[in-house]
Amino acid sequence: MAQLVITFWRDIPAQVTAALPGGRRAPRVKRELSPRFAQAVDMAAMRSGATGTDAYLADWRQGEPQPCPDDLEAVVATEIERLEREYDEARLRALVEAGGKEGK
Repeated sequence: MAQLVITFWRDIPAQVTAALPGGRRAPRVKRELSPRFAQAVDMAAMRSGATGTDAYLADWRQGEPQPCPDDLEAVVATEIERLEREYDEARLRALVEAGGKEGK
């Protein structure tokens, strides 16, 4: 069964990946979220002082892999739609103000 993984900078989602089993050579689909997410990451990094390369890179993480259907394109598209809906402008603004951390 395929797996779905969301890549975050701190608690801000940035990318969605779905892959079939089989390692690096297995089919995979990887998509970035809309530019407002990358902008939120950049603003939160600046606000929190994570402006050096090492500090910035240290805060990237992958969420727990979740099993998903094998239609990778559809799975990624559906997950991106969900994240775009759940992370509205107000939620992203709050994350930026908290330096990228939820509930701070």
